[in-house]
Amino acid sequence: MRTGWLAVMSVFAAACGDDGGGVGGGGVDSPVAATAHQFCVDETNRYRTMNGKVAVAHSPQLEAYADTGAMVDFSGSPHQHFSSTSGGGIAFAENECPQWNLQQQGGGDMTALVRACIAAFYSEGPGTGSAHGHYTNMMGAYGTLGCGIFQSGSSVTIVQDYGR
Repeated sequence: MRTGWLAVMSVFAAACGDDGGGVGGGGVDSPVAATAHQFCVDETNRYRTMNGKVAVAHSPQLEAYADTGAMVDFSGSPHQHFSSTSGGGIAFAENECPQWNLQQQGGGDMTALVRACIAAFYSEGPGTGSAHGHYTNMMGAYGTLGCGIFQSGSSVTIVQDYGR
């Protein structure tokens, strides 16, 4: 299912001199990665439910797309991958926490970092304009979600891609 992603990750790691650790240092298919990705969807749904919205379904296809986005944006700029691919034909909105510090913002725990990232999106609250865009995406009329996470050292980029 994620074999293509692993190949991309290996090429990126070789080109950038990264240890290829991905999330939690255990690679993109590690238990830490799987847990953090699923927690991202679950935590988003917790906020959606609190606001009377239906839950979004986990999408492996969007997760793979978001993982690539997190990797590309880590070395580039926020939303670079999403913008340059027009959502890849599957993502219609994106939220991102670029290069957050795992130790400082997550206390060394990836799940805590994902929680803090999603809480930041939610704290923007309802409204219009870019100051409320992450909240608007979280509460939008989307049916699927994929979360991507890329880590290098203590820096982590988290991406949420929403689909229909």
